[in-house]
Amino acid sequence: MPAHNLLWRECEKSSDNVAARLAVIPLVQEARGLDAGPRLVQKLTGFGDHRTSNIVARIADEEVAHVAVGVFWFISVCQKMGRMPCSTFKELLNEYNVELKGPFNYSARDEAGLPRDWYDTSFSEKLVKNGKQNKNDKLSMVYERLASIISMESENSSLNRPPG
Repeated sequence: MPAHNLLWRECEKSSDNVAARLAVIPLVQEARGLDAGPRLVQKLTGFGDHRTSNIVARIADEEVAHVAVGVFWFISVCQKMGRMPCSTFKELLNEYNVELKGPFNYSARDEAGLPRDWYDTSFSEKLVKNGKQNKNDKLSMVYERLASIISMESENSSLNRPPG
């Protein structure tokens, strides 16, 4: 199966700006793993490669936590900078010439706490048109979800275990 170095190129591109790094790597690149993972699992299963499909399924499941932690830190960095996360995310993607490509796995992205209006222009247009965008409610839901995921990650982290 061919591989690519897109992740590394994006790391190099965003190496000068922590907010850009968070936007580009966990919120775009790892989020693409949320989108592509289930399709790849389905393809591998169709080829009869159940072992590899199980590995890819596990990796895709783990990406939810990676994206969630990225959302948490991106929001934290934006708050420290006094900037709105949604508009900052979009501005950084534009500045660093990063393209968002669908199709999007909305349920996995929602589970990770990645707000749809950050990445799906049709969704944000609908919210504005219908006047249903309540950013405080959305952010509090994201924070609750992130706190839960970070708590689970902390419990399983090797950093919290004594050496040996």
